[in-house]
Formats: sequence, structure tokens, C-alpha cells
Amino acid sequence: MLEHYESALQSLQQQSFSAFAYLKTADQLLSNPKYRSSGRELVIRALDSRSRFSAVHALLRHLVRKSGLYPYLKTQFQDLSLAEECVLEAYQTPISTDIVFHSMQYKIYELLLEKRNVILSAPTSMGKSAIVDSLIASGKFNKLVIVLPTVALVDETRRRLEERFGQTFQIIHHGTQRSGQEKILYVLTQERVNDRDDLENIDLFVLDEFYKLAFKRKKDGEIDDEDERVPALNSALSKLLRCSEQFFMTGPFINGVSGLPKTNLNYTFIPTDYNTVAVDIEFFNIKPDSIDEKNEALARTLKQINGPTIIYCKSPGRAVQVAKFLLKSGYVKSVEDDYLAWLDQHYHPKWEYTRAFRNGIGLHYGGLPRAMQQYTIDKFNRGELPFLICTSTIIEGVNTVAKNVFIYDNRAGNFSIDRFTHGNIKGRAGRMGEHFVGKVFCMEDLPKQSDCFEVEIPLGKQTEELPLNFLAGIQPEHLTDFSQSRFEAGTSASKAGKDFLRKHASFKFETIEAAFSFIEICDESEFQSCLFSGVPKTGFANLLSRFVDRVCSGSLKKLGLINNISVINARVSAYLMAPSHEKYLTQQISRIPSGTESEALSEQINHALNFASRIFGHSIPKALALLEDIVNLKLEERGADFRASYGHLRSIFENYHLHPAWAGLEEMGIPVQLLHKLGTLFPIAEEASVDDASRTLHENLHRLQRLTPLERHFIDRALGRVKR
Repeated sequence: MLEHYESALQSLQQQSFSAFAYLKTADQLLSNPKYRSSGRELVIRALDSRSRFSAVHALLRHLVRKSGLYPYLKTQFQDLSLAEECVLEAYQTPISTDIVFHSMQYKIYELLLEKRNVILSAPTSMGKSAIVDSLIASGKFNKLVIVLPTVALVDETRRRLEERFGQTFQIIHHGTQRSGQEKILYVLTQERVNDRDDLENIDLFVLDEFYKLAFKRKKDGEIDDEDERVPALNSALSKLLRCSEQFFMTGPFINGVSGLPKTNLNYTFIPTDYNTVAVDIEFFNIKPDSIDEKNEALARTLKQINGPTIIYCKSPGRAVQVAKFLLKSGYVKSVEDDYLAWLDQHYHPKWEYTRAFRNGIGLHYGGLPRAMQQYTIDKFNRGELPFLICTSTIIEGVNTVAKNVFIYDNRAGNFSIDRFTHGNIKGRAGRMGEHFVGKVFCMEDLPKQSDCFEVEIPLGKQTEELPLNFLAGIQPEHLTDFSQSRFEAGTSASKAGKDFLRKHASFKFETIEAAFSFIEICDESEFQSCLFSGVPKTGFANLLSRFVDRVCSGSLKKLGLINNISVINARVSAYLMAPSHEKYLTQQISRIPSGTESEALSEQINHALNFASRIFGHSIPKALALLEDIVNLKLEERGADFRASYGHLRSIFENYHLHPAWAGLEEMGIPVQLLHKLGTLFPIAEEASVDDASRTLHENLHRLQRLTPLERHFIDRALGRVKR
């Protein structure tokens, strides 16, 4: 049968083409369960070349129905029969009369309505969001938790759900919000699941990208326990399994799941290759470091294709190099946008991000402020930027697709990507209803790993290789007797109690021991600098910098700052002395010598942004929470009444020198520079939530006459008022 499929594909490129013979092959493939996906692909390719099938229009329509592609039956044909109209009515979603399921979506939806636990492995284009939204719209669930890997995906999902369900559900996505309704949608990262104390009586939880539950393995076969997100996600899973009636886990390209059976959970695992788009893949087999050869292939290919194009690169530096090559090669589309003047004012005219945007190229990588990431994606999705050059953010925090995808590097940072990640990037090519056929161009050859990818869920396996902090984050009822004994034995001689270790489970056990030792060898004057509530004492910034170097070495290593305490101290001190996050960034950028070349200047700006988001926004608040508890334990041992409190200091770092509620609006796409202005104009109560801040803006927007159109756009987009 496969030779007939290949022959049909080739015939599409030929002059002497028989539409009837092509569709006959598609029909035969669809009738054979083993080759059904190949038949469906032929139907999708026929829709992409509709003009060649005008003589067999009715047969094509019949095969669209036979393949289960009911959304295309609704959108691509007007002359439907009564039977076909009845099919569309049967597969109509509860979201809207304009949206229908395809056959696989409907199968999953029905299983979930039957209260079955489902683990779904499906391609990106399968349309998992429509299933989730339909479950919400069904009225069968009052409390749902949706767990997503990044804040960017949380905001994207929040935006969609606010539009559809904001009138009937309370939507909780930020730590400042408290539950106050019967019908609630929690949209959270794994860390925020672990932080909340109001997750009870959940009807359904949805865990996206469930493959992130598994530890990656090193070349020697040992687990790589450096990724702190793995324990955090398993801790969230354990917590949700305890308080939820049902679950739905989703991810792409998974062949099997191991570990969950040992938790005595019943579930249905559905691996499907059900695609709503077809993909053409071309490999150039160029060596990783042959940049000139890659650029030649890129330029040659771009002349032969059209449509929006994503280019995946291993790092921000490589993304900038590719952008510069495109500009040098004449791939320039002049962009007129007041956003450019805003970038010049707040960052730098020579910053490569600004230069690329000015010429029609969007750059997207970690460390960029969220407002800028969102603005870039919006422009790309609307076709105003023909190119989007990005790093691993394409799979970590961006839900966008394009007609064409180039995989320029087979690496993410310094590490090779596996075949699974490679496939995940390829899945960004094509969009249902817009690009029937996506094109993927791989500069290097296919990663060598096996096509079989099985997710080992450590919550269920609990072997002796699991780190102790992993066990500390698991609900007691989910620990095996073996793990409980390991935890007891491993922590019996600890300087911290079990509750302490559970509270700080994001830190390795060895790191917590090192943190205690750090405080114990401090001299008395250093220890005294830790004793404050509110404003830090003189000398504390230096001690904090050394402490962060000790307990957050992984994050610092990624920024090239290991054992570089003087730099950390200088930046921590500068941030504490700055009146605002905006002023701090301005000071950092102003220190770059005026004659610095654009690429070096861009590296320094990107480094400052990365330091602010990773170290100030994440590492230091965690380190402060750990340090506060250790200091207070030592004070208790001394019999002192005083207790240190670093809450105010943590908030300064975590919330950009803003009230936490205003900082929540940064996640929704309002830049920090504008939020400082709004926070000054509209003081809000100490206990205010991000909802209160949103309401304040809604009620007072008419008073803000001096806002620029761009600033008003940022606010309107965040609040769901106007789309630019």
C-alpha cells in the first residue's frame, strides 16, 4: 500500500495528473486501519491543491468526511448534503455552532465526559485546546486546573479562556488571586500549583506537556537531576492527584508511559498521529559548525518558498547572526511602527532586536520582557513580520506556527536536542485552515536517537536514584515504603527538619546542608546583618550575593557567573538602590561604552535582561526564603525573640519594585516601564490582587489622556479590550 501512497504523492507534481486516481488511492488507504493516516494526508494535500480537483469535487468532499476531518467539511465546502449537515451537527462542539470536532477530538472528548482518565499523545496540530474548552463549556465541571510549563503559555491560555468563559468562571492565574466562586478555572505553572493552598475538590486537572514529568538521562545512563522543574512538576502532579476526581494529560510524540500504573490509577493512553496538516520535510545534512553552508542553503531555499517562516536557532547569539545574514542578503521589509521609537527610548537603537524588528524580522528568546515577546508574536501572526527567529522558546513558551519552519541548529544552548524535541519543533509547520501543507527544512541531519520515546514518570517508579528533594515534594500517601525509608534515613542527621525540607523541596538536599554550613561559619557581624524586617542592613547585599552563589549555582552557571561574586554583588546593590526596575535597566545599558559594536552591545543588553528575569525574578527570591528560615532557626536556637522577615525584600526582586498586583499585569503583557507610571498614578491596597489592578485600569482608563497609542494598546491587549 505504501508504494501507492508514494506514487500518489509524486503524481501531484506531474502535468499528467489524474485527480480520480489520486483520490481512489486515498480512499483505499482510508479503508485500511494500518494506513489510514496516509490516506488522511493525501486528502489534506488535495485540499491544498483544490483547483486540480474541481472535476471530482463531490468525491473529495466524501473523502474529507470519511477521514474524519469535519472542520474542513464545514469550512471548505458549501454544497453539503443533508447527511453531511447531520454529521456536522453531531460533531458540533459545545463551544460554538461554528466549531466542530474532527473524529479524534470527539473520541477524546467523549472518553473524558465518561469520567475516564486520559493520557493523550498527539501532534501539535491535533487541536487539544478545543477539547479542553469543550469540556469547560459542557457544564459538567465546576473546578478545573490547567497546568502549563511557562508563564507565557499561562497568559496565552488565560486570554483565550477569559474571552470564552470569563462571564461564568473565575479565572485564577496569579498568586495574588484568591478563590471566591463556585466555578473556577485555575491556569497555573507547576510552581504555582505547589504554592496554592486552596486546591480542593477539583473535578478535572489538565497537565500539558506531561513528558516534562520525566528526568532526562545523561550519556552514562544516570538521571540528570539538575532540572528543578522535574521535581516541581511531579510535586504538582502528586498534589493534584490527591484532590482531583479526574485527569487529562497531553503531549506530543510519546510512544508509551511507565510509572503511573504503580500509583494504582486507571487511565487510557491514546497515542495518535492524527494530523490536520501535512508536512514536507527536507534535510540538508550540513555539519553543525558549517555556518556559511547553512546560510547558503537558507538563502537558496527562501527564494523558492513564500509564507510566514520560523527559524529555530540554538541560542540568542545564533539568532542574531542569522538575522544579520538575512538583512545582508536583502530580506528586508521596512516596518513603520511607534513600537520602534519606544524601543529606542527604553533600550537602544543599536540593539539587534530593534534593528531586526525595524526590517521585518522578529527575534524571540528567553530573557526578553514579556510585552516584547507578545508584541513580536502578534506581529508575526498577523503577517506583518515575515520572519520569526527564535530559540527553545518555540517549544517552551510560544504557541505559534507557520507555513515554513527551518531548524538551523540541532542544539539548544550547549546541548544536543533529541529526536523528540526535533519533532516538536517540526510540529510548528502548518496551521489547520490556513496552511494545509507545512514545510520543514532541517539544516543538519536527523538526531540519531530512536523514534520510540517512552515517558518514565518517577512519581510511580520511585527508584533509589531519585534525589531526596524529589521525595520531599511528594504527598506522603504517594511515597512507597522504600522511598519513605530512604527519606527518613537520608534526613535523620539533617540540620533541618522534615517540614523544612518539604517547604524548600526545590533545593537539593545537599544544597540545603551547604546553606546551613554557610550561615554557621559566618562571623557575628555577618550574622547580625541578616537580622532585619523590611529594609536590609548594611553588608547584607554582600552576604546575600555570596549565599546566592552557593545555593543557585545552576542558574548562575547558565549566565557565566559562577564564582563571580563581585559582579553579583554589584548588580544586587545597584538593583536595591535603584528607585525602579526601569531605572536599573537604564543604568545598566548606559554603562555600555558608546563605541561598542552592535553585536557586543546586544550581548550586554541581553545579559542584563537575563540576569533580571532569572536571578532577580527567580533565584534570589528563592534564596531569600531559604536564608530567612535558616536565620530564624538559628535565632530560635539562641533563644532570641526577634525573627527576621525578608518578605518586603523578596517582593522587590520578584515584582520589579512594584506592588505584586501590578507585577501580575506584566505577565499579561504590560511593560514594566508603563506599570511604574500606572502604579504611581493609582495606589492600591496592600492586599490587592491582579484582578483589582485590572479593575482599576478599566475604571480609570478614560482619565489617562497622556498615554501614547502604543501604551494604550499594551493595556487594551492585557485587559482583552482591543486587538491591534
